[in-house]
Amino acid sequence: MTTNDADDTLSNETAQRLAAQLQASWGGRWQVMWEPWGRKFRAFPAYDLDVNTPVEGASLRELWRAVLGVDQELLFAVAEVIPAYPPTVIHMHPGFLQEVFG
Repeated sequence: MTTNDADDTLSNETAQRLAAQLQASWGGRWQVMWEPWGRKFRAFPAYDLDVNTPVEGASLRELWRAVLGVDQELLFAVAEVIPAYPPTVIHMHPGFLQEVFG
């Protein structure tokens, strides 16, 4: 890990690389960035920007914990707006599969 000797913190290049790796590990569900002016990581859910976001952390571990704290809530909120339809029952005559597959 690359650090600056003066203050023993992550270099901007290393922090950006770590943010990109963390984003990739979440499969694109969360967008992760490094803010060099604030010396912190910030994450936004790619699927919902309304509930308790963005999340922040001074370290990747802190960011990870913050994301876990709101991720389940966000997924439930997204799932609730998906309409639930009862399954459609289709009746087929007994010889249908024989006709289709020969």
